[in-house]
Amino acid sequence: MTLQEKQTLSFGSVVSTILFVALISIYFYTDYFIQKNFYRRLNNRAETVVSWLSQTIEDKEDLDVLKRLLSNRKDLMPYEEIQIFNLQYRKIFSFNKVTPIRIDTKILNEIKLFRNYKFTVDEFDAVGILHETATQRYMVIALAKNDNGDSFLKQLRWNIFALSILSFILIFVIGWFYTRKTLKPIIRIGKELNLVFPQNLERRLTTFQENDEIGNLCKIINQLLERVEDGIKLQQTFISNVSHELQNPLTRISSQLEVSLFKQRNQDEYQKTIASVLEDVVDLIELTQNLLKLSRSNFDSKALLVDSIRLDDMLWETRRILLNNNPKYQINIEFNSLPEESEYLCINGNHALLQTAILNLAENACKFSSNHKVTLTLIAGIESKTITILDEGVGISDDELKSIFQPFYRSDKSTVIKGYGIGLSLVDRIIKVHQGRITINSEVNKGTMFSISFPNQP
Repeated sequence: MTLQEKQTLSFGSVVSTILFVALISIYFYTDYFIQKNFYRRLNNRAETVVSWLSQTIEDKEDLDVLKRLLSNRKDLMPYEEIQIFNLQYRKIFSFNKVTPIRIDTKILNEIKLFRNYKFTVDEFDAVGILHETATQRYMVIALAKNDNGDSFLKQLRWNIFALSILSFILIFVIGWFYTRKTLKPIIRIGKELNLVFPQNLERRLTTFQENDEIGNLCKIINQLLERVEDGIKLQQTFISNVSHELQNPLTRISSQLEVSLFKQRNQDEYQKTIASVLEDVVDLIELTQNLLKLSRSNFDSKALLVDSIRLDDMLWETRRILLNNNPKYQINIEFNSLPEESEYLCINGNHALLQTAILNLAENACKFSSNHKVTLTLIAGIESKTITILDEGVGISDDELKSIFQPFYRSDKSTVIKGYGIGLSLVDRIIKVHQGRITINSEVNKGTMFSISFPNQP
């Protein structure tokens, strides 16, 4: 079942139910009103007879006068009948056009008890009134058939049935066109999305002028399409760069081995070839390790953040590793405003990944500084803790800052230094996994400062 069919069915069901309940309520209210009005007329007729009784009934002649008065009325109800009983349940008067209705003793008892009693007998509606005179007490009963009311209700039932059928058909037809009109923008969005993938990534949805839910949905989808396009382009660039970076050392290895096989060479030449090939193999291993770290940084962060890391110890460890790799590096460590509580110096995370990020930034700072000098600073407070890496290198221009965290991106100034352009992209992802934030302040030919901030856990 399509969404349009479901919405039409839901709309039609709700509106039809409301209409049906309304029509049924009207019918029962009309039935109640007609019944109440008919009993009121019967009660008025009985009270009229009572008023005549108090003036005329003393002997049989008075009863004959009463019968003539009733016969001459113009407002007789269908099959109207008047019966009068004494308290000994003996009928002393009866006025009717047809066979008189037999009144049960039980009903007469109810009239004596309640003095005014409504009841139904043999399809007749009736009202009984207890009347008292100075000398006697009587029970006056007025009976009649509500043929006009029954006929009206029967016609009303047919009218409601016909109106219900026509209304239900009309409701579902209107619901079908209404839902079709409502879903038309969504259907159009689906058709336009089919034209976007996979060839027209730059295509966007036509936005609506109305600032409603559909218009906002189009804007959100267009924003998503922009991110998807950027992601696909980044993926294509990433694959292209990876292929290029892998191809270069493999090509060098293949070329050197082919040249060595052309003719017999001495031992020194073979050793040089093996050393050169080994250097290319080491480069390949480093590249694959960096790619592995980059992919690992995209894993579920909750499964990674299992270590308690003390940041001041990590800075000292970073300094030790860098000095072991290159004794020429000058690495200063400063601590500002450190709290007495050690928990403000720790974060929950992955020690190996965070060490890789700090080491990468510090090593880059040393490489791009002419004096190979870098300052690592730790500032810890109640709300957050911040690590800064400051160098005195060539700096980064504003245009380069926009792309610096993209994989395999390398600025013009960094091409003279060996690398693959993976480091800063890896650093950015690792810091995000640790719920941190990295910012850059740089001036060309003066230096660069990377700031990494981690919020304190509540």
